[in-house]
Amino acid sequence: MAPLPASQSNTRKRRHNGFWRRSGIFFTALLALLQASPLLAEPGDAQDLLTRMSKAVRELDYQGSFVYEHDGRIDALRIFHAGGANERERLLSLSGPRSEIVRSGSSITCLRNGAPAVLLPNRIGARLLPLIPDTRGHSFGNLYLLDVGGEDRVAGYRARIVDVAPRDNYRYGYRLWLEEATHLPLRSAIVDSAKRTLEQFMFVALDVGAAPKESDLTPGSATDVTASPAEAPLGRAPLWRVAELPPGFVFAGAQRPAQEPNQAEHLMYTDGLADVSVYVEPRDGNTPSAADRMLKRGVLGIYSHDTGAWKITVLGDVPRVTLERMARSVQAVAAP
Repeated sequence: MAPLPASQSNTRKRRHNGFWRRSGIFFTALLALLQASPLLAEPGDAQDLLTRMSKAVRELDYQGSFVYEHDGRIDALRIFHAGGANERERLLSLSGPRSEIVRSGSSITCLRNGAPAVLLPNRIGARLLPLIPDTRGHSFGNLYLLDVGGEDRVAGYRARIVDVAPRDNYRYGYRLWLEEATHLPLRSAIVDSAKRTLEQFMFVALDVGAAPKESDLTPGSATDVTASPAEAPLGRAPLWRVAELPPGFVFAGAQRPAQEPNQAEHLMYTDGLADVSVYVEPRDGNTPSAADRMLKRGVLGIYSHDTGAWKITVLGDVPRVTLERMARSVQAVAAP
């Protein structure tokens, strides 16, 4: 067969090359779409990913450094975690005043700037790694909407993004970056209803599976100091209750602040992810009653309400509407 004239041959080559250029662009775009698509995991997998996250954060050994953005500042911290049945962990500040928190067994000990150590109760699900919700046994129901987002890379690890969005204005949401293989949280952000980031932490260096040494889990200072408990068992039924709880919140227990009068109570409420503390204490009769006021420290809100003889303080990582509703509906179960 006779060769094509040069003009026709060039035209065919241009068409041929144009086809592959267009095809290459199409396949490249398709590949990028698939890589970023949330369809890599079914929406129903979000619950499973969160369950695996809660297990990983308790059972894995890991150590690393992370930054924590909150209340208009950025702190650098380092954490050592020994997982398993005898879970232990230690959190150290790398910037600002020297401080550390050690969790072992049923206690959390706080050490700061050479001040006396403070012993805090170790609530079930408490974590030293910030902004990590405890999702064990939580069905979410009508309170939160779960969604699996795309992929990202954090501290050198590939991560899957999971969104936990509130269905109402009584709670905040989470965006979580979970390590692809172990599901350990690499980054977490608390977001408002407009999906704006309010607080976040992110690992910048992490070694998953590296077991901490004993010295990594032991307080570096004030080791001979006996910590004073911040709270004591109530020893009786609560005298107070929140009469108008926001949807989904339930009573989780009560204690007594150790340094307050016996009539003072600390009531705890939770919706499974968000926790709220309600403190009821007698007012000094010589101090005039104060107007209600709201303080914000990052996502932590503190709402104060006086009832005359009693001062009520409600605090938690929840919006103001939640704190105010709870503070204004505290009622006596029996006459104090």
